[in-house]
Amino acid sequence: MQKLEESMQNHVTKSIIRYSSYKAYNKKVSYFNSSYYYILNLLLSPSPIKYHHCLYQGQKSRKCRMRTSSLKYLHTLSKQVWRGKSSAEEEDGFDGKVRNPKDEEAVQLLRDSLFLEHPQLPSILIDFHTLLRFLRMRDYDILKAKDSFLKYLKWREEFGVDAIFKEFKFEEYEEVQKYYPHGFHGVDRYGRPIYIERMGMLDVEALLKVTTTERLLKHHVYEQEKTARLRFPACTILASKQIASTTAIIDVKGLGASSLTKSTRYLFTEFQKIASNYYPETLNCLFIINAGSSFKILWKALKTFLDARTSSKIQVLRSNFRSKLVELIDPSNLPAFLGGECTCSARGGCMLSDKGPWNDPEILQRLESSKIKDDGDFATIEEAWLSAQSTPDQRCMQWGKEVAETPLSKTINQLEVTAEAANNKIRGVEAALEETKQVMESFVQQINDLKMNLKNSANLKN
Repeated sequence: MQKLEESMQNHVTKSIIRYSSYKAYNKKVSYFNSSYYYILNLLLSPSPIKYHHCLYQGQKSRKCRMRTSSLKYLHTLSKQVWRGKSSAEEEDGFDGKVRNPKDEEAVQLLRDSLFLEHPQLPSILIDFHTLLRFLRMRDYDILKAKDSFLKYLKWREEFGVDAIFKEFKFEEYEEVQKYYPHGFHGVDRYGRPIYIERMGMLDVEALLKVTTTERLLKHHVYEQEKTARLRFPACTILASKQIASTTAIIDVKGLGASSLTKSTRYLFTEFQKIASNYYPETLNCLFIINAGSSFKILWKALKTFLDARTSSKIQVLRSNFRSKLVELIDPSNLPAFLGGECTCSARGGCMLSDKGPWNDPEILQRLESSKIKDDGDFATIEEAWLSAQSTPDQRCMQWGKEVAETPLSKTINQLEVTAEAANNKIRGVEAALEETKQVMESFVQQINDLKMNLKNSANLKN
């Protein structure tokens, strides 16, 4: 019996490797890799799939033990197959013109698994980059990524995320900015949106006099949704390549013990939970600037809580930070208080302006023309990318570029090639399933034969 099980496992191994020849990433990915709020939470702090076993008459049956063993084996095997070595470029190339085919295959596997339970999921929730972020958060473990994504869907429903995005109005925004200056401002040289937060000016006591914690959390969710639904697609069109992460700057000048209140810790803990659990893997890099000597010492201790990949995205800089920022950000997109050239005087200041391509009427019109639904949802990043490739990009002339219109016939040919490749994969899977079915039938027959032999042996002894 043990030899039969080993034979079955070897066959399944070969089938999976043959039809799922994907070598993903073996490098550990931090669960909090996406969220600079996790870093803030550390700064402000005062200090597996379950396998169900069958029981029969109080004891686990042999059949159930075999099923459980096989499930555990396949789960372990799937992680080995989907986690392989890859180049640094593949691991860090989250944005760009060309998708990693290995990522595409992993995303499709996760999408197919989700469709089995939720066939009516809207495209905006299961677009390529959204699913890829959950895969990376869970180290490309398909089962764990699916579990996290389903929790995300449940949270969206319970928190009323869609209603917040469509209906929430943060009328006190200008007052909030006086005590908690934060917001998006322009794009970096690659085309990613820039998020800026002036933590040293945070005054939670005054902040909570003009708003509430509940409304701040709704505002936070609204901004996360706006980034995913509008900022990333708009930046994708602007840069003519897929954009799905942000560059963040946290100014800690003036941050002292008075800022480390219980309300502060609670607020940023909630921000961190939302960003890490439901909007993972959206941080490209983080600059912590105006860090004093005491902060530098604290940072050395904090780094021990972070994995290598996360800490490599974070640069802690003193007051001479400008040269580092302008390497990644053009001075025209950098506020004057950070050493840049922008003041946004016509908009009440950089922190109130929300400056970026997501406010460009032409880009908004192109996004509007590529809506995926009639209820006002903006296009996914993929659709913005397709829009950027299939229509003349007049905006690129500002950058000294001209993008030619892709002929419709070429687009159709590409879709036909993609459809044929998908059909080939389906046929391969069907063949693998049929082969596995035949082996299973043979396996069952051998078990029946063994049972018959045991019965005959017992009869002969009697």
